[in-house]
Amino acid sequence: MLVDEIDVGSVRIPRDVLGLVPAAFARRAKVLPVSVSDDTVSVVMASPEDFETLDKLENMTGLIVSPIRCGDLTDLDLAIRRFYPRVDGDADGAEAVFDSVINRAVHMHGSDIHICPSADGGVVRMRIDGKMIEDRKLDRHAVAELTSFVKVMAGMDIAERRAPLDGSATLFSEGEEVHLRIATIPTAYGEHVTIRLLSKVMIEGLDSLSDLGMSAAHYALFRDALKYPSGMILLSGPTGSGKTTTLYASLRLFCEDTTRHVVTIEDPVEMPIPGATQVKVDSDGDRVSFAKALKSVLRHDPDVIMIGEIRDLETADIAVKSALTGHLVFSTLHTNSAAGILTRLVNLGVPAYLVAATIRIAVAQRLVRRPCPHCVGWHAPAPREVALLRAAAGIDAVERIPEARGCSLCASTGYLGRTAIYEMLPVDDNVKRMILDGAGEAELEAVVAADEVLPTLWEDGVAKILKGDTTLEEVEAACPALALGKQHGGEA
Repeated sequence: MLVDEIDVGSVRIPRDVLGLVPAAFARRAKVLPVSVSDDTVSVVMASPEDFETLDKLENMTGLIVSPIRCGDLTDLDLAIRRFYPRVDGDADGAEAVFDSVINRAVHMHGSDIHICPSADGGVVRMRIDGKMIEDRKLDRHAVAELTSFVKVMAGMDIAERRAPLDGSATLFSEGEEVHLRIATIPTAYGEHVTIRLLSKVMIEGLDSLSDLGMSAAHYALFRDALKYPSGMILLSGPTGSGKTTTLYASLRLFCEDTTRHVVTIEDPVEMPIPGATQVKVDSDGDRVSFAKALKSVLRHDPDVIMIGEIRDLETADIAVKSALTGHLVFSTLHTNSAAGILTRLVNLGVPAYLVAATIRIAVAQRLVRRPCPHCVGWHAPAPREVALLRAAAGIDAVERIPEARGCSLCASTGYLGRTAIYEMLPVDDNVKRMILDGAGEAELEAVVAADEVLPTLWEDGVAKILKGDTTLEEVEAACPALALGKQHGGEA
């Protein structure tokens, strides 16, 4: 049965589906398997009426073949070359494998690539929309060759295998410039290589705060906080929760105003911000620590300072004093909630009166995946889901909520892209009094929960669930039930 045309430039295909058809046959016959459902494999073909090829596909896959027409044969040829690159085991084999892995990761908007050695060889894994997937298995020789190729490309010492190394490279993939930040670390079976991908598309996605997923109330509050000439704006969340993305989007607004000098102190510098002075901290030594860099930066007449992370009392103390002396300071801490930012600074040793005087707003955030718009489904919530929605946001009557299903456009994951959920605590006069009185995190969290305008993390997540921007499973994974927002009397 011939189905509708498909845009092969947008498909995300799982490796096990690609493995159903040998690469040589796919290139020769101009076919591309894209998804499997029950006993049927969907295959994009240059000639859907080629019954001889259809018979061969059914014999080699053992499945019923559902042909899909391709509207542009040039696009099909490019897609086949992307998913089935030529790797003939010659001297250029490692380069061909690397090109294939990079192209696939960029095509799927991956953030990281891992080359993981093991006792019997190794695997290449990718982080797609925050989740790790296995891309391919390699034998020992291929892992060693691929690791050596990456190290040479990144300007690393190829003979050094017993110490962690860092490097970088820039290349073109899928028609766009991609910056690679590469790190190696020795393991029991060889060097583990991690590659962070920063493409132009990713960088452009950081340009606007309005595209980050803030609710109208959160966006208005955060934009107002950016108008302060001095003070501190602090973000919290676990690694990979999008804090740097929010910081960069904020700093880009300041860089548009050429009357302000913006300086960042980072470890490492994630990506270039035109108009900003970006300082790299020396993570391998003590030559340029966060505290030392911040002391030096203050002599360079900054208006806005971004500190990648406040890790100790010395850095926190200098940051707070910088905010007191007329600078607007942005930074991050690792806490579970917006209220936790305030108590964390006090626990580090910053006097409560300085915390109350300098913090303008505390922000907590998480990243959640978006349901694939091509295959998203909806269902009436089960009793457990109703109880969770009631406890999280006081909502009882919900007719339907989205669910992830999976198709060829999302690599059968059911998700495509991510958005953020936020929680914000503005430090107003009431919160300042509570800080000075020694209020704990639970008491400050109660202030967030009592606010009828600003949503908690869970309430923001539920609002996005009801709009179809994420799923209950994603919000529950990002914000464990113990961290439910206003606790409307129900139990998750």
